[in-house]
Amino acid sequence: MEVKPVVAVVTQKLADTLNEESVADNKVMIHQLKGVLKSLSKIKSFSSDHNDSKDHLRVLYQVEDEIEKFTFQVAQQKKRFGFLMKHTFFFNNLNSCRRLKRKIKKIQTTISTLPATSTTPVGSNNNSSLNSKINLDINEHDLDDNNDDNNDGNNDDNNDGDDDFSYEMNELTPKSSSAVCPLSQIPDTPSPKPKRGLARSLSTMPHHQERKKQQKKLSFSYTYKEEEMNIVGLNIQYAKQLSSFCYQEQELGVFGLNDDIKSLVRRLTHGTELFVPIVGEEGSGKTTLARAVYKNRKIKEQFEFHDWVSVTEEYTAERILPGLSERVMKAKGKRFLIVVDGVGSYDTLKDAFPDENNGSKVIFTSRRSTKTMQLTPHVMSRLNEYESWKMFLNKAGKEMEAGRIQTRVKHMILSICNGLPQNIVLMAGLLSNNKVKWSQVIHKGQGPKDVLGICYNDLDIQSKLCLLYLALFPKDYDIPVRRLLRLWLAEGFVKRRHEDQFPEDLVQECFENLVGRNMILITKLRSDNSPRRCRLASSLQDYLLPKAQDISLFYIHQNSVNFEDAAGPFGVRRMIQHISTPRAVERLQPQGQSSTFDPTLLRSYVSFNFQPKDMSEKHVGMVLGRIIRCDFALLRVLDLEGVCKTSLPDKLGHLCHLRYLGLRWTFLESLPESVGDLSYLETLDVKHTSVDSLPDSIWKLKRLRHLNLNNIRLSMPPRSSSTLVTLWGLVLDEKISINEGLGKLEGLRELGIKFNLNKSQNVLMDWIVKLTNLQSLRLTSVNDMGRPSNLFMKPLMRLKNISHLNLYGCLEKLPAVEEFPPTVKVLTLSISRLVKDPMETLEQLPCLIVLRLLGESFVGKRMVCHQGGFKKLEVLKLWLLKDLEEWDVEEEAMERVKEVEVRRCYKLSNIPSRILQKQKCLDELVLTDMPDEFVAAIKKRKSKDTSLTINLKKSTT
Repeated sequence: MEVKPVVAVVTQKLADTLNEESVADNKVMIHQLKGVLKSLSKIKSFSSDHNDSKDHLRVLYQVEDEIEKFTFQVAQQKKRFGFLMKHTFFFNNLNSCRRLKRKIKKIQTTISTLPATSTTPVGSNNNSSLNSKINLDINEHDLDDNNDDNNDGNNDDNNDGDDDFSYEMNELTPKSSSAVCPLSQIPDTPSPKPKRGLARSLSTMPHHQERKKQQKKLSFSYTYKEEEMNIVGLNIQYAKQLSSFCYQEQELGVFGLNDDIKSLVRRLTHGTELFVPIVGEEGSGKTTLARAVYKNRKIKEQFEFHDWVSVTEEYTAERILPGLSERVMKAKGKRFLIVVDGVGSYDTLKDAFPDENNGSKVIFTSRRSTKTMQLTPHVMSRLNEYESWKMFLNKAGKEMEAGRIQTRVKHMILSICNGLPQNIVLMAGLLSNNKVKWSQVIHKGQGPKDVLGICYNDLDIQSKLCLLYLALFPKDYDIPVRRLLRLWLAEGFVKRRHEDQFPEDLVQECFENLVGRNMILITKLRSDNSPRRCRLASSLQDYLLPKAQDISLFYIHQNSVNFEDAAGPFGVRRMIQHISTPRAVERLQPQGQSSTFDPTLLRSYVSFNFQPKDMSEKHVGMVLGRIIRCDFALLRVLDLEGVCKTSLPDKLGHLCHLRYLGLRWTFLESLPESVGDLSYLETLDVKHTSVDSLPDSIWKLKRLRHLNLNNIRLSMPPRSSSTLVTLWGLVLDEKISINEGLGKLEGLRELGIKFNLNKSQNVLMDWIVKLTNLQSLRLTSVNDMGRPSNLFMKPLMRLKNISHLNLYGCLEKLPAVEEFPPTVKVLTLSISRLVKDPMETLEQLPCLIVLRLLGESFVGKRMVCHQGGFKKLEVLKLWLLKDLEEWDVEEEAMERVKEVEVRRCYKLSNIPSRILQKQKCLDELVLTDMPDEFVAAIKKRKSKDTSLTINLKKSTT
């Protein structure tokens, strides 16, 4: 049972309390709280398998409860008593302070009875004495003011021994520079580190891995309103006509599965059987293969309906079948492909899918033999030594140094990996990120089944917490990286070590560390190759979920009808609502718990119960109502992203501990005025909702860091939220004073503004050029009718951190090369109406990876890419350039381009031969709503290795 991560969280919350304005100047309270802080370090010394771990956790959670109840009451009393709270005498005599002092004394007495180290003999049992002292005697009148295992396997020290890897231990550069220390070990004056960006590619990875990421299919999204989408050519439906194409091995992150993919694709497209099983032991690559086949272009073309269902081996037929039946109903009458990943028995499936004899297929993965199924399985065999070692070197980035790895170390690695791809990937991630001798790390495991444990135990405490937290997401759920990192921050898992450090940088480092160790998988990239979505490997989720539930990190609730029976050994502290059906009411928690749901303990509520748009999500309202009506509302996270038609109570402000309010894609229509009482709120996300205004009280939130809006005009400028890092979806006009409000926001990293400014646009630009931390900037200039208007740019060369720049509006002229941000990677121009060819300037931008020239960005007839230009460009989009007739590419220009899309450029005569037939093959060419003769000519001239996708405009009749 993991005690140390819980100690880290409680310790951080106690440290936060010490820094509270109402407490920081109170020497008496500070002295007592520091005493508890010192006492907590004693519990941290216990190993995870200590006999009294449950009792230790109970103490820790009671400490956490008392601290947070105290800060809740202080916040409530601050609203009630105002300036009097600054007077020490008045503060010390509040009932909440007197009660906390009593509890502190009892807590310290309790902790003092705990054994000092983890060396207590196994036979000794102190439960009786400990339990008699552990009760903190919390009575109702007390709650009412008005009536080490010294390293736990983490050997991240400065051991520079190199007898395993003869030269490399000093020179190895980890793929991530994460160095998140346990709170009790944080140095007073940490060495300075360079600041990191919120969204960037994993540039510290070895170059071969970076190349593989760059070879993945790039994608991006827009949030223009319908009228704007029509203008730039985004809001048109197209029918796809795909040419034959097979995903490259690198695009899917698979290794050595080409033959398996081809075999299964052939079987699915030409075979007659309904069920196609993929069978193999845990970690053999079943899910990886199934996912590669599922995403194959031939498969997408062959089947009209596709779906993926993830289950676990212990799921019963009664639990699986209702969900499968719903999917079968959706697919009725269509040729479908449904993947059921992780099913325990064929008997669970055989009656769920009627064979309609139309070529439909069901792939299922299982660890069990199919000899009794009368089916022909695709069996995943272990890799031989040669294949295993080749895969390890590739994943560890050591292909060039293979000869310097000692033979005995090689054999140790092969022995523990045992030919299983999952073990190989994890060991490669572990060893390539470890500074100690490889043999020391490997010796911690006794065989293949220990690989997950070795990799997990090698993490520092904060990384363990962050990884455990990922298990709350549904299995194989693609998690938005943006969402994950902000949730980690809100939960308090990772905190900055000194004032100059951005908390966002710390969670980014932690994320990169886990990605570098191959414990988090990247499933989708942004256009600049930075991670967009991620997930856990299914077997890693199976390993982590029991650990997380063991310490009551969260509770997965699947009974949408009743939550009163929600229970856990230490109460329900984080409730996770998963998709449920009337029959699917079994829970993953151990049965027989005597506890009942206590809303005063709830810290987080995260829902994945995505109901259809015509159904109201009432469960959320019931839970929030219970929390708000109780004496203590300790909720820190309310994440309803994707939950349709949810509603928020008027008394939302009672949740004064709330750090994260995620409402994206909820169809919410308004926010209650009391949102301004959420004094701790850090993230407010109403993007893609129906919220069209914010209450004025929003600007009382002094800790707000991330504000994602839905093109909302603010009725008053942000006077107090100078902590903002993200401000996206803001609408400005002449009635809003830029200098008085926006001028105070100096730390912004992401800024997206839509504005109608005639007189004040220069003032706006003067402010923007001072935002030297900006990484992403989107400017949309419109007139009174909402149509594109003039955009007056100023030199942006001082913005040396920008990677994304999106400009929507008429430009008098394109800025000169030296006036662009030197680091821009992704550039989008829309409605620029440039007469002069922009390529002469844009081809000189040194870091440009993606260029999108959208609707009427260029209104000239000829465009030339000159010799040696666009040295790093990989993606080019040409949309709605209606006057463009000629496009020329000179020698040695655009040599790295992998993807080109041409959309509705009706007068364009051709695509340059240097693009279609260049030596380094163009991976993908997309033609959307182009003339038939143009498409026919391109088909003849393109390289046979280039994927050609033809999108035809759908008929509106």
